[in-house]
Amino acid sequence: MVKLYFTLFTIFLTWNAIAQVPPWIDFQKRQSNYPTTEYFSGFSTSKTQKGESEYDLLERLKESATSELIESVQVTVQSLSTLHTIETIGNFQEEYKQAISSFSRIDLAGLQTETFYDKKKKTGYAFAYVKKDDLTNYYQDQLTMKKAEIDQLINKADQFVKMNDEENALKTYFDCKPLFREAESDLTLVMLLKASTTDMEDIKQYELTVNKAIDNIYKSEQLNLEEVCSFMASGLKIQTGQMDKSIQLANFTYQDTKMGSPFSRRLIRVFEKELVEEAKYKIQTDFSYTTKNIKLPHYILTGTYWEDGESLKIIAILRERQSLKTIASVDGILPKKWLNQNNISYLPENYEDALASMMAFKKDEITGSGLKLEVWTNKGDDSPVFYEGDTLRFYIRVNNECYVRIINHFADGTRILLVDNMYIGSDKVNKAVKIPREFLCASPFGIEVLQVNAQSVDFNPLYTESSYGYDFIKEDLTAILKNTRGFKPIKNEDLKAEKRIVVTTMNK
Repeated sequence: MVKLYFTLFTIFLTWNAIAQVPPWIDFQKRQSNYPTTEYFSGFSTSKTQKGESEYDLLERLKESATSELIESVQVTVQSLSTLHTIETIGNFQEEYKQAISSFSRIDLAGLQTETFYDKKKKTGYAFAYVKKDDLTNYYQDQLTMKKAEIDQLINKADQFVKMNDEENALKTYFDCKPLFREAESDLTLVMLLKASTTDMEDIKQYELTVNKAIDNIYKSEQLNLEEVCSFMASGLKIQTGQMDKSIQLANFTYQDTKMGSPFSRRLIRVFEKELVEEAKYKIQTDFSYTTKNIKLPHYILTGTYWEDGESLKIIAILRERQSLKTIASVDGILPKKWLNQNNISYLPENYEDALASMMAFKKDEITGSGLKLEVWTNKGDDSPVFYEGDTLRFYIRVNNECYVRIINHFADGTRILLVDNMYIGSDKVNKAVKIPREFLCASPFGIEVLQVNAQSVDFNPLYTESSYGYDFIKEDLTAILKNTRGFKPIKNEDLKAEKRIVVTTMNK
């Protein structure tokens, strides 16, 4: 009888332990219960590290799963911009791409997170998910509120104009600028999840109204780059007032490509000068990103420039680095005629070939596969520019043991296998790892892409030929991507990730 009771008790404990394991831990059940058609999700798992408590492990995994969810949304947004043609009247698609370039942060309304710890395996699990309908409704509400706020500001500014109070009118009109960028960011999520053009048309009309009103007050022409940059610096200063903290000035890039050009190099130099002299900002442009955590400025100023008929439209956005909240924004118009007169190209070198490669990269892009991969160069990861004679170094960090493959796609179409099946063991997990290979920037100049892949199993070999100390890949991009992305996760232990950095190289 005692033996019978003991057997029943053991069965009960075993059944109870199994019953407590949540179904989302199983890869197949997670895919079935939270389909990508209805959810954005992120999953993370890891064994307890030395000296790490169960609580700390689960908090780390929860953060990692949420980060993977956010990255999945960001990749989806960028892929939509590159791959999809939205058929409608006029220049809608170009405007949508411009809106996507304003996309910066995600408020995860409706986010749910769950964790589980397997004491026997000393392994933790975390799952983050959000229903797409909840996210859509939240951002639609945010967009509606921002439109109402913009409308109120325009009416307020119009009243100042009627009272001949140009100073307050100008300030109030400029207060609309960051709201335009925030509204575009909200619009990106709405458009991703449900197709509607009405909100975009409203924002576009508001912006045209504000720009016309500002031009009427300024009454100044912007005929050359110095005048445009002076106007933009003045507009930022009106919005921010005196700025005590330093600002990082990032490279401006062509449209939504992340590519630099001879014009962007000229632009950043002139704009920096005007920001210092006109706005009295403390500007920093160059940093050495090493394995150590460097202290970066509190604010970051990024920008893009877009073809707009016979002109270029330059958009600058000032954000808080941590929150990514838009503090100020301004745009200027530069006639292409001035560029032609000064023999300055606004298109990136090898643009057509680089764009074709970007299209190929975006197709079937890896998202939400359980592995967090970070990649950066000694000049950061946001469209870095390297000049002739500069040394290119790069670093990676992963949150799980894995194998790493690194390919550099050069401007002339040459592809070199820099690292293959480099194993990142448990001793290097969550630590910055410097890649031993370095490059000295030399011709041919143009757009290069650094492609880094990581996965839990080793990679299938690529067809290469060794020459001058490098392994040149003899396969085309389609074959490379098929090889590298061929591994398909079917269980929790199957991890994979891909990151790319677009690097612009130029002569001095």
